[in-house]
Amino acid sequence: MRYWWANQKSAYDAEVAGGYLWSRKRRANGSRNPFYESLRLTRPGDILFGYHRAAIRAVGFVLEPVAEAPCPDAAAGPLPEPAPDEAPGWLLHVAWLELQRPLVPARYMSILGPLLPSFNAPLTETGRGIQGGRLMEVPPRLARALLQLAGGRDPALLLRPSWEAHQLRFAFPETAPVAPPPPPSTPDEEP
Repeated sequence: MRYWWANQKSAYDAEVAGGYLWSRKRRANGSRNPFYESLRLTRPGDILFGYHRAAIRAVGFVLEPVAEAPCPDAAAGPLPEPAPDEAPGWLLHVAWLELQRPLVPARYMSILGPLLPSFNAPLTETGRGIQGGRLMEVPPRLARALLQLAGGRDPALLLRPSWEAHQLRFAFPETAPVAPPPPPSTPDEEP
């Protein structure tokens, strides 16, 4: 499992409500952007931190491999960056769960600063989000610190009351172990 930081800007409301993360393939001038290409590196089960208005406001779980597709919300509002509505991009299906209290990284830079990667960090030294970085990988130690600061591994403290336990089965351990299924019966045995 890998961890990712998603800068969402004006796309936050549509993406969280719609259950996706979308990015164009190239910048408006046609050049490549490694942060757009990062969507192709995600895998089902990866965790995303949704950053919007200077705070992590949601945690997302990648549900399916990335697919090439137009922006799902192109007709409803502005795209994440100016470009034609028809531009194909990378679509990632995500189960977004909003945090009970948004996490403002700038308040915790004494903790987070030493955990930031030296290359392609999602934050500046002052805790502001990086401009132009759509999706950046987050080291596991930084991801654990973000989860702890946001409310820990207890989903009841971390997430808004609207979450459902089945949505998190693969992210948070079950409280009680599940009994293994009974062994299959053989033709000689009676049921």
